[in-house]
Amino acid sequence: MKKTILLMLCMVFSVSIFSQIPPIVVVTEFEAQDQEKAFQLLNDLKELEKSMAPTPPRIFILREMDGNTVYMGRAFNSLAEHTKYNDERWADDGWGSEMRAKFREKNGSGAFDGTGIDVVMNHAYRMIPELSYVPEGMDLNDELPKNPYRRHVSIAVNWGERNTFINNIKAGIENDKKLGNKYIRLMLRPIFGGEDNADFMMVVLGESRAGYFTGLEERTAKREADGDWQKIQANPIASWVNEESLMITY
Repeated sequence: MKKTILLMLCMVFSVSIFSQIPPIVVVTEFEAQDQEKAFQLLNDLKELEKSMAPTPPRIFILREMDGNTVYMGRAFNSLAEHTKYNDERWADDGWGSEMRAKFREKNGSGAFDGTGIDVVMNHAYRMIPELSYVPEGMDLNDELPKNPYRRHVSIAVNWGERNTFINNIKAGIENDKKLGNKYIRLMLRPIFGGEDNADFMMVVLGESRAGYFTGLEERTAKREADGDWQKIQANPIASWVNEESLMITY
């Protein structure tokens, strides 16, 4: 009975924590020869959108640290909310038309000329609260802007092993709580787009890339000395497809 009550309390806490942020993330991926200039122009668009949209979502830009990729993303409570927002944004007589006119006034009609920017594709992800980890008592809304570094790891799960993978992730979270490992990790599942052959994308936050890897080294040392962790990791059932280091701007 005590274990049941504890489990219910953990579930309530998890729902409360992750209800602070919208679960649907829709992202446009760009490649740019001049990443810095492309970022500045996309950031201008972001700020205009935030100020002019009647009900703006959480809008952000991610810059790849070791490449030329830029992502522009928006977070929504549902795909229906995203569709409605897009319809209003691209309507000929909507606020989006006025926003684009203001952008041209500020930056010129050929603002992106010379950046070598191309749209790669669009992606949509759904956050999975039960596979994500935020330490108890932490305000996620406060922590997101304080931790601008993002490590994105795309994961492929072995055929027929999805349930085992999910159970291992949950067990790993509980084991990290036992070890006192404190960090923020969001697990997302692609709705469309995403990395080829990837089933999940793990997003881990840090104050900086150096700070993140220092914390990872400390967590890893505690895990490797722990017998329960060794049992969880004894039979690998997933592999990393790709990883990126990025910085986020809200």
